[in-house]
Amino acid sequence: MANPKTSPKRSDGIETMARLMTQARIELVKNGVDNFDVEAVLERSEAARSSLYHHFASKFGLIYTAQLEELTESLNNDNQLFRYFVETSESEEDFINKLDELLKLSSTKELVNFRARRLQVFASASHNDNLAEAIRVAQVEGNLYFTESLEILRTRGFINPQHDLQSVTYIIQGLLFGHVVLDFSQLPDLEEGWREIAMQTIINLVGASEKFKTLTKAP
Repeated sequence: MANPKTSPKRSDGIETMARLMTQARIELVKNGVDNFDVEAVLERSEAARSSLYHHFASKFGLIYTAQLEELTESLNNDNQLFRYFVETSESEEDFINKLDELLKLSSTKELVNFRARRLQVFASASHNDNLAEAIRVAQVEGNLYFTESLEILRTRGFINPQHDLQSVTYIIQGLLFGHVVLDFSQLPDLEEGWREIAMQTIINLVGASEKFKTLTKAP
C-alpha cells in the first residue's frame, strides 16, 4: 500500500506554523505577553498576517499556543533530567548529591525567568478554557511521570515514603515552583537557606534513611 504524501500546500502550512511558533516563543522570552510584538514575529517568520489568523485564529491564539508548547517542553525536560539522575544514581548519597546540584540551579537567571513566564501561562489560562484544560493535562501527565521516578527510587530501596507517592509529587512540585515568591522578593541572601530547607523537606517527604538526612545538614 502506498504511503500518503503530504501535499506541497499542506507542507507549506506546517512550515509556516513552525516558523510562527519559533518566533512567538522568542518574542515571549524577549518581551513577555504584555509587550508581545506580533509585527516583529510576522517579520522574522516571514509569514503573512492571514497565515497567523488561519493557523491560530488571533494574536492571543498564537501566544497561548506558544506558552503551552514552552510549558510542556520544560516539564518534559525537567522530568527527563530527574529520571536520568534517578536511573544513574548508585546510592542514596549519590542521588541526594545530584538533587542538591539541581536545587542549586533554582536561583539561576534562566530558571527565575522561566518561573515568571510560567506564572504568565497560568494567568493566560484564566482567560482561555482551552488553554486551561491543555495545561491541566500537561501538569497531570508530567506529575505522573515524576511519580514513576519516585517509584523507581522506592523499588531500589533509596526512599521509603510514608505518604501516597502522587501526593508527595504535588507537594514537591509546589515547593519548587513556590521559589517564585523568593524571586519576586529579590532577597539573594535567603537563597542558601531556602535550598537547605527545601532539601530537608524533600528528604523527609520521600522517607530517606537517617544517614541520608544528615547529608544535607550544614557543617
